[in-house]
Amino acid sequence: MTEAQIWIYMLKKTREQTLSLLNKLSDCDLDADYLIDGKKVNTIRWIAAHLAVSANFLLLHTTGGDRLKLPWARAYGLGGQGLPKEEAPNLNEILAALSEIQDRAETHLQSLTEAEFDAPTTTGTNFGGEDSVRAIVAHHIRHENSHAGQLGLICKALGKPTI
Repeated sequence: MTEAQIWIYMLKKTREQTLSLLNKLSDCDLDADYLIDGKKVNTIRWIAAHLAVSANFLLLHTTGGDRLKLPWARAYGLGGQGLPKEEAPNLNEILAALSEIQDRAETHLQSLTEAEFDAPTTTGTNFGGEDSVRAIVAHHIRHENSHAGQLGLICKALGKPTI
């Protein structure tokens, strides 16, 4: 496998887990607040929309790919508080965005050479002391898995199986 194929494989496996958990939660109140030790956990809708916004930024924008225009991006980006329920994207819109971004990212990453994975990001984004396309792709996978963990925790709180 090439480096691009390995990254794409990992992206697919990460997304499969996320989508499996979102599917288990699709019949739930997407905007319900959950508390852990008195502290609010992100809502299902916020996590899903945030993952789309983050994947769009990390996998496409910072690596030189063709990102998707998301009118709700600012509300669900880093530090975003989301939108009121009546203005927020519905789960189908979010899932469609996740799918389109994944497709674009896979096509884009497949086109990159090893030297391009070594290259700095288009935004100067630095995670863990490294500004490279490779580091951003790795960070994205860690980031999505972190939020998948939150979705898994919500599943557990609601008595939904996670395996």
